[in-house]
Amino acid sequence: MSSRRSLLLDLARVMIKQAKLLKHQGLIAEARSIALRAIELNHLGHAAMRAQPVEIASLSRRRG
Repeated sequence: MSSRRSLLLDLARVMIKQAKLLKHQGLIAEARSIALRAIELNHLGHAAMRAQPVEIASLSRRRG
């Protein structure tokens, strides 16, 4: 099963393809709307892939 972040990136790619089809059909406003949402999803997917800092307790903290 795919992870959520890769599903977001896949969805963004499909939405961009759909926007291109709409643009070629002359539906510019709809294409722009879908493309903007796809860009947001793309940013979300890549943000989820970034490493997140994790706090690790030091040895003295664990003993005390």
